Amino acid sequence: MTALTLYRASQVFPVVAAPLADGAVVVERGRILAVGAAAALGERYPSARVVDLGARALLPAAVNAHTHLELSGLSGAIPAGTPFADWVMALVRARRHLTFADYARAAADGIARLRVSGTAAVGEICTFGASARPLVESGLRGILYFELLGVDPAQAPALLEHGQRQITAWQAEFAGAPLRFGLSLHTPYTVSAELFQLASTWCAEEGVPLCIHAAESPAETQWLRDATGPIADVLYAGAGWPIDPARAPDCSPMRYLERLGALAARPLLAHGVQIEGDDLALLAAHEAAVVHCPRSNARLLCGRLPYAAYRAAGVRLALGTDSLASAPTLSLWDEAAAAHATHTAAGEAPNPGELLRLATLDGARALGVEDELGSLEAGKRAELACAALFPLGERERTDPQQVLRALVDGRLNVERLVD
Repeated sequence: MTALTLYRASQVFPVVAAPLADGAVVVERGRILAVGAAAALGERYPSARVVDLGARALLPAAVNAHTHLELSGLSGAIPAGTPFADWVMALVRARRHLTFADYARAAADGIARLRVSGTAAVGEICTFGASARPLVESGLRGILYFELLGVDPAQAPALLEHGQRQITAWQAEFAGAPLRFGLSLHTPYTVSAELFQLASTWCAEEGVPLCIHAAESPAETQWLRDATGPIADVLYAGAGWPIDPARAPDCSPMRYLERLGALAARPLLAHGVQIEGDDLALLAAHEAAVVHCPRSNARLLCGRLPYAAYRAAGVRLALGTDSLASAPTLSLWDEAAAAHATHTAAGEAPNPGELLRLATLDGARALGVEDELGSLEAGKRAELACAALFPLGERERTDPQQVLRALVDGRLNVERLVD
């Protein structure tokens, strides 16, 4: 039996090259061997088994750069439109009754959803340790970040040591897994400056991936200015945490991270909505990547990421769904459609090709898996997705730009290619 398979489709989107009408991808033992015109590849590899996908778009699987898979069981648990700080407290209440087994089952369900929707890699925030084994066993690639949270400066060394022990344990238990292990410092308002400094320095020195939720909501910005607002009145009051206005840094979240040395670790930053002053120049200079989560941002009333300004500043972007507690699905293609609609309505319509790249290669670069995933290129893993073009008219189906527009408009259903 031949080890070669030739997947033929009416439209092929390599991402790193122009779309191919009547294109093909040749796969050998799970790796892409060649990408090109179907007729030419058929002649070049006459012994290949041919899988004709017909009127479908063939593209690389997506990279979801920001997830909380342990929260997949909380879909619909918190009403949409709940103000941000109230949403955080509602999330705390909603998960009080959940066990480790509940989180593990939720993570496994979330992973299944990711797979079905054509996702190959994730940037997963692991809060309770329950998503680690399901994620490793799934074969998904990317980074598993262990989340640290603590506002008491005196506890910073112990918290960092706890995170270091967890990473070491995962590295031993899951040796050879197609994942890297890193730290997530929850937010600038739930992590002490001391823990930020210690952990960021360690991550930078040891090459450990770092992720931070940052500049997500107006409430976060207000808290950093003067320790007032919903973070103080709702979150700190609800948690019984002491408030020390003298420790408020009186600057933007991104400037605060820069002062603490966190940006020097080239972190993956989730959300990045509330941008001001020279924030974008700081991010570009430090080569920090930002994960855009438009549906979560809208649901939690956080505002809209200034897409055009990010692009003009040259800041690296990726896409993420966040959790099912704040987004309706884990499909990154749904997230791309939301980004297209959100920014188009604001007069900053993204180029469809840019959105395809954000959902694939740019996400792979943000997670450091671009050598394996994110585009259809020889040598990369054959993680493929496809979308039937039958919802489109005949003329649209034959025009790759129309197909691409339909893809980012959300009119096509993208699925994992399973042969």
